[in-house]
Amino acid sequence: MVLILAGCATATSRPAHGPDDPLKPVNKKIFVFNQHLDRILLKPTAEAYVGLTPLPLRRAVSDFFGNLGDVKVIVNESLEGRAGPAFWEAARFVVNSTLGLLGVIDVATPLGLRARNAGFGETLATWGVRSGPYLVLPLFGPSDVRDAVGLGFDSFTNPPTYLRDPSAMWSAFGAQLVDTRSHYLHQGMLMRLAAGGHEYSFVRDAFWQKRRALVRSRRQDHQGRRAGSSGGGTDPDNPR
Repeated sequence: MVLILAGCATATSRPAHGPDDPLKPVNKKIFVFNQHLDRILLKPTAEAYVGLTPLPLRRAVSDFFGNLGDVKVIVNESLEGRAGPAFWEAARFVVNSTLGLLGVIDVATPLGLRARNAGFGETLATWGVRSGPYLVLPLFGPSDVRDAVGLGFDSFTNPPTYLRDPSAMWSAFGAQLVDTRSHYLHQGMLMRLAAGGHEYSFVRDAFWQKRRALVRSRRQDHQGRRAGSSGGGTDPDNPR
């Protein structure tokens, strides 16, 4: 559900086209399950967290988990052969992990080391792997086969995965989830208003639109760097 809201945060209208959805009957059932789970558990927990936790502490928690997330970006920028972005992301991680007290203070951004985002799903796309059918994942929300594989790989770049104490590991995962959900408390209402009663198709098409634009942009940048120019990118899901 968190990815549903994040994926729709920048969508203002329904795209005219969407991804292949041969698993729609199953996807819709999982979509409904995710909505119920969010309404019953995730949203109330996030609301309680926001209501009980001072803003400076919430910001420190977000910065801490954001710093851990930089590991994923470093790995995937490197796998894509983007040495420059990988270097600057590593510099950001080092600065925040040291001067920023393990990341609870974002020191790097004011220094010009801006945050980036990259996952193995985008890496596979830059390698030319097609997206495959649309999927709705339990808890994680809208995805496709390529991104689902990427999500599994990215879990190995998430530092809490390597905590030896299972209770500590799952507590860290839970805290990450609540922190992320707390940033989208007002998106649910906006999504329902924009969808006009067609939430499933709206979320699916908004996800497809956003992911396709992101993949196209990264492939153009990747191929532009290799060619020494800014153009020449192709979309693996729309070959020409």
